Formats: sequence, structure tokens, C-alpha cells
Amino acid sequence: MRTWVEVNLKAIQSNAAAIKAHTGRGLISVVKADAYGHGAVPVTKVLHPIADMFAVATGTEGVELRQAGVRKPILILFSPLPDCAEVLVAHELTPAIDNWHVAKRLNEIAAGGSSLAQQLATGRVKVHVDVNTGMNRSGVRYTEAGQFLNRLKTLQQLEIEGIFTHLATADEADKSYAYLQLRRFSSVLASVPNVPGGNVPITHAANSAAALAIPESHFGAVRPGLSLYGIYPSVEKPIQLQPTLTWKARVGWIDCIAPGEGVSYGLTYKASHQTRVAGLQVGYGDGYPRALSGTGEVVIGGARRPIAGRLCMDVTVVRLEPSDTVAVGDEAVLIGKQGDAEISIDEIAHRVGTIPYEILTQIGKRVKRVYTPT
Repeated sequence: MRTWVEVNLKAIQSNAAAIKAHTGRGLISVVKADAYGHGAVPVTKVLHPIADMFAVATGTEGVELRQAGVRKPILILFSPLPDCAEVLVAHELTPAIDNWHVAKRLNEIAAGGSSLAQQLATGRVKVHVDVNTGMNRSGVRYTEAGQFLNRLKTLQQLEIEGIFTHLATADEADKSYAYLQLRRFSSVLASVPNVPGGNVPITHAANSAAALAIPESHFGAVRPGLSLYGIYPSVEKPIQLQPTLTWKARVGWIDCIAPGEGVSYGLTYKASHQTRVAGLQVGYGDGYPRALSGTGEVVIGGARRPIAGRLCMDVTVVRLEPSDTVAVGDEAVLIGKQGDAEISIDEIAHRVGTIPYEILTQIGKRVKRVYTPT
């Protein structure tokens, strides 16, 4: 393998158990975007004994898990388009609902006596109502949610299994807006008959940051994503999380360049003296950020070494020290530890001006995932 990611499944399992113990609530494990680049199917299977439900972003992601044999409930976090309703029913996926058209279409399918309707265990389609308490990207506005919930109850083939909201600022130091959202959400729950504890057994609001740091957000279940993979979403670290991913690449080329010679496209790096360099078999075509050109570092031979010049689509060049005993075929670490040296995903995200979520989800398909068993 030229470049690969090693995923520690035992660490993911341990993180999930720690979060569930910390909150004392049901666990909705978020495995969207291919489990944040870790591999949705292997991750979901290892979390199956711990998670009460899984959450993805799209129907296609949910179908992939069903076809892999995952039988626990799978929540689609965003309301689908009406023409996707049949797929959700066929695979017993639980959609988020924030508009009447989708709700009506799901009700029609379940009431139609079709083969899809007949395979439903209860004859009803389970849904979770998405309440917009201020993030303003999806959901029924909180001031209209009570009316919407009562209207949904007229659709006899729908079972309102859950009500939830998304928090916009739970990962920030100032959590005042998060608390405002929680007050709005609580007002919705208080205004609807039999909520919680009656017809709606599942209420949830907490993402990773809120699950770790805002106990008032825990409600009936928490919905962690990033923290499952050993990354803290904010400065609060109330529990110990284990890193779960190491990204490696092999050395494919080594040479010495003379003073004044440049490296890679544009020759933006020029050697001031005779310099040993190594080409790693990884580039932005694999999802390694091009913004690390000339600023990033890798761990090679147990030491941090700087990236020289621009990253290419398939190759990254690093500058070696004369004393380095590095050979073609050796492993370099892009994310993770080698010996005493470490490069964290937080460091990389900071260097390129983004967030760990983006770094993880952009690791490409050319990068093979290798799993450490539990």
C-alpha cells in the first residue's frame, strides 16, 4: 500500500462506552460521511452492542448499513425529498421530518396496502421531528412545532418516535446561545401532550460537544459523532477519549538536491545547501490538504520533518536531516504517532484553517482502511 489509514476499532468502542457512561442516556451514534472517514460498516458493527440507534445524513448511507446487515434503528438526520420516501420505508429507515409533504407521502405509502406497507412490523412508519431552535439550516421553527406535531398526529400511519434539535454553538466557550436553544426546545416539549414519556419516547439535542459539556442537553439520548473517533470538539475534556485513526504513507523516492535547486511545481522551495529530500506516496488526490504545502510536517524515522514545496496530487516531498536513516519503503505518519513524535488531527486542521471534521471526511477512497480488531 502506498498510503493507508489504520483504524482502531477497540478505541472507538471504548469511546462510545465512555460517552454513554458519562451521560447516562441512550446513545445515538453518528456514522454519517462514512463514519467520519473511518468506514461506516466496520464502525457500525463494532458499536452495535453499545449504540441504541445509529444516525446518518442520507438515505443512501442508511441503505448501505441495512445491506451490510445492521438491524438496529437508523435515523436519517435530515428530512428526505418526497420521492425518496419509498426507499426509506423499504429499508425500515427512520426519517427526520420537517415538512408536511414528506410526512403525507410516508403516510400514503404505509396506508396503501403495498408490499412495502406489509413489511412494516407495526404497520406504521417511525419518524423523528426536527425542530429548528435557532441553527436555521433545517427543521420546523420552534414557534410552529407544537402545531406541526399535532397535525402529524392526524396521519394514522406515522409514529412520532422522537423529537430533536441541532445545537449551533455547543462547541464554543460562550454557551449562552446553546442554552437559549435548549430553553426553546424544552418549551416545545412542554407544550405538546404526552411529551416526553408518552407518545414520544426519544428526545435528543446533544452533539459531541454538548454530550461532554452540557448536561442540560442530554434529554433522553445523546447524539455524538466526532467524539466517538477520539477527538474533542471543544476545550472541555471531562472524559478520556482514545485516538482512533493513524494515517500513513510510504517513502517512494529519496535524493539529494544541490544549493539553489527547487522542489515540486512552481519550485516554491529552494535549497540553501545540499539537502536530502524524500517523496511520500500521498497527495491532495488522497485528501491530504494541499494547504500544508511548505507549512506542514510529517513524522518519519521517529522525528518531525517539514514538507518542502507544494503538495502534488500523488506525491508529497519532505526535507530530511543528514543524520536521518530513511529508506525507500519506510513508513511516514501524516496523522498519529511514531515513536515519541506525534502529529494530531487538531494540529493539521489548525495549520490549514479548518476543522477536524473536514480533514477526516476528505480522506479519499484511494486510502485503504486497515482495521485493528477488538
